[in-house]
Amino acid sequence: MTPVHDVATGETRPVSTGFIAIYVLAQFGIWIALLTPVILTIALRVGEIATEAEKGKWLGVILATGAFVALVSAPVCGALSDRTRSRFGRRRPWLLGGLVVSGIGLLVLATAPSLLLLGLGWIICQAGFNAMQSACLPILPDVIPFRLQGRVAGLLGMTSTAATFAGSWITQFTQTSTLLMFLAPFGITVIGVLALVLILPDRIPANENSARTSLSAIPRALIKPFLDHDFSWAFISRFLIMMAWSFLLTYQLFFLTDQLSLEKLEATQVMVRSMAIIAVATISISILGGFISDWSGRRKPFVALAAVIEAAGFLLVALAPSVPQFLVGVALAGLGKGLYFAVDLALLAAILPNEEERAKDMGVFQIANSLPQSLAPALAPAIIFWGSASGDNYAAIFIAGTIFALLGAVAIAPIRRSR
Repeated sequence: MTPVHDVATGETRPVSTGFIAIYVLAQFGIWIALLTPVILTIALRVGEIATEAEKGKWLGVILATGAFVALVSAPVCGALSDRTRSRFGRRRPWLLGGLVVSGIGLLVLATAPSLLLLGLGWIICQAGFNAMQSACLPILPDVIPFRLQGRVAGLLGMTSTAATFAGSWITQFTQTSTLLMFLAPFGITVIGVLALVLILPDRIPANENSARTSLSAIPRALIKPFLDHDFSWAFISRFLIMMAWSFLLTYQLFFLTDQLSLEKLEATQVMVRSMAIIAVATISISILGGFISDWSGRRKPFVALAAVIEAAGFLLVALAPSVPQFLVGVALAGLGKGLYFAVDLALLAAILPNEEERAKDMGVFQIANSLPQSLAPALAPAIIFWGSASGDNYAAIFIAGTIFALLGAVAIAPIRRSR
């Protein structure tokens, strides 16, 4: 059991292995209920309601609308969490409130008779899940001591990948019931979040200035983190890395069919292997990287090294003449991703500008995750046509990913408040 000094009260509080396990379970629970609809169950519901000709368009509209809600709600809910002053603390109300709202959204998704209501359900879900996320992420700097933040960040970093596969695995047993498709993964969310709420040491900061700040000041507060030198560079690095990954996740199927000339069925099978390789690589290196980072007390070298490894993986993919080299490149990129997301979150926790606004600042940081998912598809057509009049140069997509990843490594260098 590790003692942690509470800045707000001057007390020393213990952080046990059990608390860390429940914290990681809660984050896993949030991801599994959020990502399973994104990768699978919303598409199944759209396919039930929309015509064959329109289902692709409507799926894009619904997911894009949800992504916009996530972009806005994460920093706003974070700012409100920082300003919450209640007998239950400032994180618990948002964890519980988000749990209720997201549950309502999932019920709407499961029972919606029309595409409009399906879209509304996804908007409600995104608001609820991002409320929970905005209260869950700042627990890392709020509660976890610096010497453990690397390994805990490593565990948190693997939860989204693990949740993606767990959600897909559960769905194969629940497709006969629309309610179970959406609510079975959510059961894990309920267990994890309620357990976290029960044991969370949710202290109010001694300085009450943020509590008296008017809500009208929130828009200005959302811009404020970018005035901080270190935060801005960390944001730029994450944004560039996520641009690279958005290219890989969106265009690997077309690379396999158009660049490597595989049939769609064969390409789909290769993609399944690719995602499995990414999962294994990411999860294995996340835990190891977090421990090594804590042991050395350094963050920046590991983040930069991870970005370089990712770049090397993207380059191997771009130059791949065959499936084996494609999979080797994907594996290398997955190792870099696991190391990056493990240590980068710990680095962020160390350089947040204001300890009283951690939830808001971490919510703003999440924009660097969400925005590239919209920008990458917008930039892709111009990149694809680069050097190819036929418009099928999908290797250029991964060369662009290589460049973005290398720039992400360079962007870590100017950070001052972390080694």
